[in-house]
Amino acid sequence: MSDVNKDLAPFAPGDIVQLKSFGPAMTVVSVTDEGVNAIWYDEVDGDLKTRFVPAVALVRIELGAPDDEEDEEDDEDEWREEEARKSRGRKRKAREG
Repeated sequence: MSDVNKDLAPFAPGDIVQLKSFGPAMTVVSVTDEGVNAIWYDEVDGDLKTRFVPAVALVRIELGAPDDEEDEEDDEDEWREEEARKSRGRKRKAREG
């Protein structure tokens, strides 16, 4: 692939991409001079789909955690546990002091 084409297709197999005009997250399978072969799961009909897409129509994306609310709850639980440990430590020091 020439340098000009690398600018047009800055993707590699395994990258997660999406149409610039939105749509499902897709995984890059291969990249050619003509564009990107991508695969994705269609939640509507439950099928695995694949398409050749011109690279100029795609943007690389980062996917977050599947359930960000659970992550926030975990963070809050960890904070409460840490505060409880600190409180127990202060009580022990007060008894010893």
